[in-house]
Amino acid sequence: MKCELCGAQAAVARKTTKSFGRGDSLVVIEDIPIIHCSNCHESYLTAGTAREIDRIRKNRSRRGKPKRVLVASFTKSAA
Repeated sequence: MKCELCGAQAAVARKTTKSFGRGDSLVVIEDIPIIHCSNCHESYLTAGTAREIDRIRKNRSRRGKPKRVLVASFTKSAA
């Protein structure tokens, strides 16, 4: 697949999980298709994928299902 950023024939479709928002508005979306280029090492979304993410975020209570998730806070340890 051709990378839309650098033009190399080195792009592949992958799936990823991302979180959006925080607190009560937090939503985690799994299996998001991204395009990753092994030449320029950039990853990007198609316009259609970005629109679908927006749709899911706006309708998260109807589109999502509750799951228990372990959440940890980052704390820098003394070295």
